[in-house]
Amino acid sequence: MTVTLEELVSRAEAMVPALKQRAATAEADNRLPQETIDEFKDAGFFRVFVPKRYGGLELDYGPTQVELCNQIGRGCGSSAWVWSVVACHPWILGMMPQATQDAVWGTGSDTLVTTAVSPSTGKIRRVEGGYLLDGRWQFSSGCDFAEWILFSGPLDGEKGRAPWCLVNKKDFEIDHVSWHPMGLAGTGSKDVDVKNAFVPDEWASPMGARPGAHLHESYIYRIPFVPFFFYNTSAPALGVARGAVEEFVSQVNARPGRATAGRQMRLAESSAEVDAALALMRADMGEVVSTGRAEREMTQDQLARWERNLGYATKLCVQAVDRLLTVVGAHGIDANNPIHRAGRDIHAISTHACNWDARGLAYARWAFGLEPENPFG
Repeated sequence: MTVTLEELVSRAEAMVPALKQRAATAEADNRLPQETIDEFKDAGFFRVFVPKRYGGLELDYGPTQVELCNQIGRGCGSSAWVWSVVACHPWILGMMPQATQDAVWGTGSDTLVTTAVSPSTGKIRRVEGGYLLDGRWQFSSGCDFAEWILFSGPLDGEKGRAPWCLVNKKDFEIDHVSWHPMGLAGTGSKDVDVKNAFVPDEWASPMGARPGAHLHESYIYRIPFVPFFFYNTSAPALGVARGAVEEFVSQVNARPGRATAGRQMRLAESSAEVDAALALMRADMGEVVSTGRAEREMTQDQLARWERNLGYATKLCVQAVDRLLTVVGAHGIDANNPIHRAGRDIHAISTHACNWDARGLAYARWAFGLEPENPFG
């Protein structure tokens, strides 16, 4: 059965009250409640980028993250982050060798895959017939619910980055006490340990390679990893900021006489910034979809501009939340205040690859004809 993005957005909007009620629990437990994951599965959220040949929806890349996060994040920033990051991995998997795709989706289209790309002691070494992984990787968002993890990092003893290496949960172990962040605590982005796990060549693929893309009709499996991966870390900021604006209005209205001129102006500016961020991302996404569906080559000008705008939209959302925090009053300093939680979550989001310094610098270096810096910085 075909499910449209509009229908998924309606389902997400209906979930917002429940997500809001669970937000404090997710933060305290350092992981999302199982109910949230189950509801996301039932709604079809994790199938958005699964190829149709494996029972997925194969939706357009970009609008899907933007529109769903714009709803989910209103209730819980960690839920928006986990959904956006975990749901994007079928996009990566759809580019990998068919044997990799068969291994994962042979058990169903809702099989969850996440990534671990920040090794602390972890090493990936080339061996005969494949790769050997050993050690610890950090920041694996949603790993509590994943059947598989795509690992990457520097290739031990060689220059360059190791390919994506697919590892089943029987070969990795989660350190459940390793995740204590100031924001996005509910994402459960914990450390993962691997001990001498062998990954055969048919379960590995260099980042940027697309040996399995020909299996699918959609353009989404033929677009570059950079800057498109950054949509998954930027889009959650939209919902978080929108939720903060809505909560600010609710809290001020609940206490007569609190709607001072100062608060009115802070609300007006913050709400305008959130709307501007959404409008900017929607405009770019219209261009992405029209270019992708027509199978036209995406120019460096487009890629650089889209990357810049992701960083700037995130910056606008951070500013919007910060401004409200300064005028919410003494009640706003309570750790369980949703506006305070939004502040923690939005700053955690902005520390990732979608931050303005990284994305703005990438655009400026391209505009001035300078060599790019680390695209993952």
